[in-house]
Amino acid sequence: MNCKFFTIVFWMWVFLHALPGRAQAQSCQPLVDWEFHPHYTLSGHAANYPGKQVVQPQSGFERVKMLGNPIVFYGMYPTQRITDIEAPPLMIDQAFTVNLSFLHHVNTPVGAIIRSTTDQNQQDFWLVGIYDKEIIFQLHSHQFGVQEIVSDVPQGYKKYWRQILAVKDDDAIRLYINGELVASKSLPDHATFTFGKRMEVAGYFENEPFMKVDNLFKRLSVYDCALQGADAKRSFQNLKEQVDRGALFENTFHFSAGPYLHMATQNSMNIIWETDRPTRSIVRYGTSIPLTDSVQTDSVGFIHEVTIPDLDPQTLYYYEVASIDGRDSVCSSGILTFNTAVESSSPVSFCILGDTESRPHINQQLGNEIWEERPNFILHLGDITDGGMLGHKFQWNHEYFTGITPVASRIPVFPVPGNGEGDLFWYKKYHRLPGDEAYYQFSYGNMDFFMLNSNDNPSLKKGGEQYAWLEQALKESSAEWKIVAHHHCPVSSDEDDFGNTWQGRKSTEGDPKFDDLKELYETNDIDVVFYGHVHAYERSWPLVDGRVDEDGVVYVQSGGGGGNLEDFVPYHAAFSNRVQRGHHYCRVDVNGSILYFKMFDLEGKLLDFFEIEK
Repeated sequence: MNCKFFTIVFWMWVFLHALPGRAQAQSCQPLVDWEFHPHYTLSGHAANYPGKQVVQPQSGFERVKMLGNPIVFYGMYPTQRITDIEAPPLMIDQAFTVNLSFLHHVNTPVGAIIRSTTDQNQQDFWLVGIYDKEIIFQLHSHQFGVQEIVSDVPQGYKKYWRQILAVKDDDAIRLYINGELVASKSLPDHATFTFGKRMEVAGYFENEPFMKVDNLFKRLSVYDCALQGADAKRSFQNLKEQVDRGALFENTFHFSAGPYLHMATQNSMNIIWETDRPTRSIVRYGTSIPLTDSVQTDSVGFIHEVTIPDLDPQTLYYYEVASIDGRDSVCSSGILTFNTAVESSSPVSFCILGDTESRPHINQQLGNEIWEERPNFILHLGDITDGGMLGHKFQWNHEYFTGITPVASRIPVFPVPGNGEGDLFWYKKYHRLPGDEAYYQFSYGNMDFFMLNSNDNPSLKKGGEQYAWLEQALKESSAEWKIVAHHHCPVSSDEDDFGNTWQGRKSTEGDPKFDDLKELYETNDIDVVFYGHVHAYERSWPLVDGRVDEDGVVYVQSGGGGGNLEDFVPYHAAFSNRVQRGHHYCRVDVNGSILYFKMFDLEGKLLDFFEIEK
């Protein structure tokens, strides 16, 4: 009796453990596990990526290769294809799971897919993709047709992050988004699907210049088993933790911000960077290689700041940042360069960016163009991020620093805060500027720059703290050129920020809250006021009290970084000299008593210019 009982139990145990779901659960390992991140660099000898890189999928190499038929996805042909990716095959009838996380933070329709086909017959494949506001999971079979699940894209974690599990088991396909089951579909009885090892990742970015798959996809894993609801919740929780940390990669020692130059003077340079784990750090530097001098950070931490002292004016320096973790592993920036501020009598060149926000691919392109100009520094007009306040750290790491680091590791940046970083939390963590860092003054060549925090409007009215500070600073300034920079618009013909002109409401042609400031500018010999906020370009005539006056102040709106583009009122505003819609940057050159200004588009085409001579 006992022997028979144990024999039955034994064979039941064997049977249960031979079931596909149980066997897969014990042996389930990712067949592929890719992390995506743009490895942006500058051109030529400046093309070194700071820190460690994670290998992303690459096409199999052949001298002559047929790419095969592209997938027409939502009526669009791919703008990018990575084909013939080597990966272990999935067998006939095998259960599998595609685990995909992505960051979708643009307002134009874009998409990307991952698919796997047989080696010979591209009629049989599986596909997981996103396009605009939909997520799709398909099985294609020449024998059983198309089996498909489509779901709307739900609200993401921190608004923009989503995590997908697309699961096929023996009899159904299921789709989990952000840890929740959103759709499932039964498969036909006895259906077989043949999948091979030909894998492809493709992007559909016709509406978004310079965007690539690694701007959208962030991690992709394929498992040879059917994961379950608990796995979906666990994957989503892991994604949330990584997003909160601002880490670019899960397990790789890396720089998650910078190196980032700012607050350059004739005799010093400030450098800030961040690592994904606590480290101690050192900066080596010198006027030649090998580097002979060094300065260390004060303590172990994530965000590191070093000010290199006792430098010579108008001099090229080489430098390298090295961070060491608790296991003595080293993350190095490689050799980078910077120049100290010029002598007060030397010509000065600087570039202007505004509203970098949510498109690192645009800001990297603008950064490449700026690098080719070799300016002394960059003036940033705020909205560094789209909303990178305390709870949205990832917007600094995955978006701002991803796009700006190639140029900002070699050209120092002088910023003002926008409403996108209005709480100043991460803004102050990532910058070390004079005063309380919200507003400050610096000098460069024969120019004085007055950098304001226009988020704090009450303090910019008569009697306010910033107003009084600026009024006194202007009285004390003896510089030949006086430049003001802040984020919000004292003058603008934007279509709807100051009265929706398309719905019959008259525009105020700028923010009336800054009228006190305009009066202060126009009575204290300010030459040019730079600002962003509206994502377009506009230049005014020289103005005094709203009227054109050759001795007045020129107002320049330059909000053409990576934000969503905006447009203008449906008429010509009398104060406005030039308007232009599109991503752009500006360049200013000052030589003695002459100021030259130019505005360029994404491809370096000159779209506007003016000069002022004193």
